[in-house]
Amino acid sequence: MKRDQEAAQMDDVSSRSPARNSRRKFVLGAGVALPVVLTAGTRSALACGRGCLSPSASASINLAHSRDDRSDTPCAGRSPGFWYNASKTHALSWSQIGAERILFSSIYSGGFPGKTLKQVFALNGNGDPYQLGAHLAAAWCNWKAGLVPASVLDLSDLQAMWAARNSGYSPVPGVIWYARDIVTYLQTTMS
Repeated sequence: MKRDQEAAQMDDVSSRSPARNSRRKFVLGAGVALPVVLTAGTRSALACGRGCLSPSASASINLAHSRDDRSDTPCAGRSPGFWYNASKTHALSWSQIGAERILFSSIYSGGFPGKTLKQVFALNGNGDPYQLGAHLAAAWCNWKAGLVPASVLDLSDLQAMWAARNSGYSPVPGVIWYARDIVTYLQTTMS
């Protein structure tokens, strides 16, 4: 009985205030529709597919639609596999950038002590989760060879990625990339 009285009082109050009823209906309707709208519009921050982008630009979720003048030309960087084979198949490329006896740790502090870039490529993920070391070594080779514009990626960016591999690299405030995310980004700079 008490429940029926409360329902009658609510109906009585709501019938006196049509604005309140319309607001209530709007809120209830928006509460159902809003998550659908938000879900439909989301996409990966790393999957922008808009050419050669810096880490901060790649991390921007709305970048793909922010400027139409952005180039769709992909970066010309090469993969870890290309650089691993470079000493045999592309010896001139390998020697021109001075990569023959470069230790990984001379570029990336504390990384793979005593191992050359080529030895890091050869790890194939053993002791190199997500092949972060291999991708950073390839990114260094690409940087040295001028295959990725310095305005997109430079040595300080690469070193910051390595230094923050465990704590998370932040290309822009509020966005954190870990090893897998860094590798995903670096792959966008390689053709």
